[in-house]
Amino acid sequence: MPLQCPLIVITMSTSKVLKELNELKVEWKKQYLQFTPAQKERYAELLNKRREIVRNYYKNDLVFKPNSSSKSTVSKEVK
Repeated sequence: MPLQCPLIVITMSTSKVLKELNELKVEWKKQYLQFTPAQKERYAELLNKRREIVRNYYKNDLVFKPNSSSKSTVSKEVK
């Protein structure tokens, strides 16, 4: 697997990061659970990018939180 430029990681979408992470995991299994140094570095870069993306989701409140109260609450009156 060719080593890609680290600048590409900055502009990658979530799906591309996940796909490449999965490809590296498949290669890891094929190589008897061993990464080459280049693959290890690439995996670390992609993992950090994925963590950054998820952090931004939480920061921008794009993650579903089942226990949080909704902004518009409607109370039902019982008669």
